Parts: sequence; C-alpha cells; structure tokens
Amino acid sequence: MNKRLTNFLFKIDNCVEHRNYLLTVREAVTILFPFILVGIYVELLSNAIFHKHGFLNNIYHIDQWFPGFKIFSRYFTILNFSINGVISVVLTFLVAKIAVRKSSESGLVAGITAISSFLMVNFNRSVFERAGHHVTSRFLEGSLGYSGVFIAIVVGLITGWIFNRFTPMNEQKNKSFKQNVSLAERTQKSIMPVLMTLTFFAFLGCIISLLVKNGITNLSSGPIQFSFVGGNWIFGSAILAVVLNNCLWLLGIIGFFDFNNVSSSSMVQNLEYAIQHGSSWGAPNQISLHTLIDSFANIGGPGMALSLLIAIIWRSHNKNLQIIGKASFLPSAFNINQSLLMGTALLYNPLLIIPFLCTPVVSVLITWIALKFNFMPPSVYPVSETTPGFLAGWLGTGGAWQAFLFSILNLIIAIVLYLPFVLLHDYFEDIRKEGAANEN
Repeated sequence: MNKRLTNFLFKIDNCVEHRNYLLTVREAVTILFPFILVGIYVELLSNAIFHKHGFLNNIYHIDQWFPGFKIFSRYFTILNFSINGVISVVLTFLVAKIAVRKSSESGLVAGITAISSFLMVNFNRSVFERAGHHVTSRFLEGSLGYSGVFIAIVVGLITGWIFNRFTPMNEQKNKSFKQNVSLAERTQKSIMPVLMTLTFFAFLGCIISLLVKNGITNLSSGPIQFSFVGGNWIFGSAILAVVLNNCLWLLGIIGFFDFNNVSSSSMVQNLEYAIQHGSSWGAPNQISLHTLIDSFANIGGPGMALSLLIAIIWRSHNKNLQIIGKASFLPSAFNINQSLLMGTALLYNPLLIIPFLCTPVVSVLITWIALKFNFMPPSVYPVSETTPGFLAGWLGTGGAWQAFLFSILNLIIAIVLYLPFVLLHDYFEDIRKEGAANEN
C-alpha cells in the first residue's frame, strides 16, 4: 500500500484511538464482551437448533427424535431473551459508570441513572393510547437488545458528562468508595446530577413518544425502508441500501433493515413462478433487493462479516483479534455476528469501516452481473435466518450449483479486500506498542 496513504490512515486511526468517549465505549465493550459471547452462543442454540424453523432442526428434524426438545427450546428462549434482550441496558450502565471516572460511588449512581434514562427514551407510547386497557410492555422491548446499542452509548455518555459537570468538586477528588459516608452526604452530592439527567431524558422520552410510535431507533431506519419500497432503479437502490444498512450497524443500530419486507411482492411472484415451473430460472423478478443482498451480500452478516473473520484467523497476529475471531467464527457462520461487531471495536474503527462498507457493494455488483447475464437463477425459496451465508444462495435457488460458486466467489473477494486492512490494523497496533515501550 502507498506509504503516503498508510501514513494518512495511521493519523486518522491514531486520532480516533485517543478520543476519550471512544475509549470509554471500548472499555465498556471489553467488560461486556464475555456476556456478549455467551449471548451469541445461546442465540445460536436457540435459533438454529431448538427452534421449529431453525436451520439445523430443519435438516436433522431434531424436534422429532431429541427427548425434551420443547423443554430445551423454552429454556434457551428464556436465556436468549434474558441475555441478548437487555444487552443495551447493561451497556448504558457501563458506559455511564466508566465515563464518570470519579469515585466508585458517583460511577454507580451514574450507571443506575443511565438505566432509568435509557428506559425513558424507549417508552412505549401505546400506554397513552390504550388508557384503561392492558398493555403488554411499558417499554419498547425490541430496543433494549442490540438494536438499541447506539442509543445506549449516547445515553451513557450524556449521563457521564452531566455527572462530571455537576458533581461537587470535593467528590471529584475522592477516589475511593467510603462505607462511612452518611446518607445525607451521599444524597447531597448526587441529587443534582441525578435530577438533571432524569429531567432531561424524561422530556426527551416524551417528545420521542409523540413523534414516533416504534421508538427512537425508528427515526433512522423508518425513512430508509420507505425510500426503497417500489424503487425502479434496483441496482442503485441496492448499493445505497446496503451502504446505509451497514452504516446503521456501525453506529450500533443493529438488525433494523429487513430486505425481505422491502421486496415482498416480487418475492411472492418469483416463488409462485418457481412452484409452477419447478425451477427459478426465468423468474419474473430476477433482480431485486432480496436477490441481490440477502443471499449474496450478507454472508456471515452485514459487511460480509465471515470474510473478516477468515482474514483475521488466517493472517492476523494480534492476540485480541485472534481470540475474537476464533470465538465468533461458528456463530458468524450462521449469520450471528454481534460479538464480531462489538469485540473488534468495529463500531468506531476507521480502518475496518472501509472494507465493511465496500465488500457488500462489490458483492452486489458481482451478483447483479451474474443475474443480469443469466449466469445463475435468482434466489426465490425462503430459507431460515440461521442458514449459513455461503449456502443461502444455493438453497434459495433450489440447489443451483452456479449460485453456490458465486457465493464462494463473493466470499473470497471479500477476504482479499479485508486482508490489507487487517494487516494494517496489526501494523498500527505494533507501532503504538513500540512507542509506548520507548516512552517507558
């Protein structure tokens, strides 16, 4: 890679590396990572094995011969919702606690305050609309999991800032948690930042509940889905859609763009054609957001994540990346890649952001060429969400070997695109370590 370009990327990477708010987020994610790792394996077991429509269950019919299948299904469903369903709540606590960086007491109070604030901005406005009727939940449960990561980070950082700004100066000098501090003294030190934080987020939550029905994350995802419904320029729409979707993932707004729903009418027409003719060759809607993106540009999850994992395991000598890559490989093969996204600090890593956005675009281009010139049939058959990404196109076309070849081609090209950036990441880490050693 050009030396001038390398130096430019290093300056950007180094600048980001020393931002206090990013250091706070990375420290919080580091603490949370074992929890995330357990959660994705629970999700893998729950959705791929102990689910009626899980990929492995559909192949091996586990529900028919495994004793106690329903009990295990219920058990892993409870685990899945209890771990992954509240990940953002835990994250906002950690971010606020770490952002304060004063005494243990202030950090804990800030963390508890941040949890209440986060719930406020995810309040279910149906409570107001159904006065006197039973409401299943007072909070938008979908936003408490990975979909709310970005909001959790923002709430945690704002809460930490308020506590840093309005906690009394004598508290800032106190670095230890004193057991003998009186209730009145603790209340006096904490009441102002707690009151200000809760008042601010209660007002914000009220405004949000008036503006949007499905929560604050819908402010970002809603316009994107609407803008692509019924679009005539499929190729350009697919490029823009996959870039915007991956940008949302990078911000921590995870799993909100569903390409199946966007092109559902064309999918139904394709499926009816395939059923009538016994093949997907010649389907009326060969090129759509679904046929371009779902089966060929999301292998391992958004950003062709499985390619990043393979590049890390193959060539990276960074111990942290190796641990994350090896631990995340199996879930990512089944399109569960939250641990990779969070663990590699992909949320705010300027180096890996570049291939994360570019590789799906290249995959869409290759798939568009293949479909445009009839090198393979379109993917028309529905497949399980946990179907391995490199098999989704093959199964979705009813077993066309051409689709399998193009899936592997997309995967290999994505690995090649990721590899220089993974090596650069290692190189920059080595430079920083050498610089720190020289200073000592």
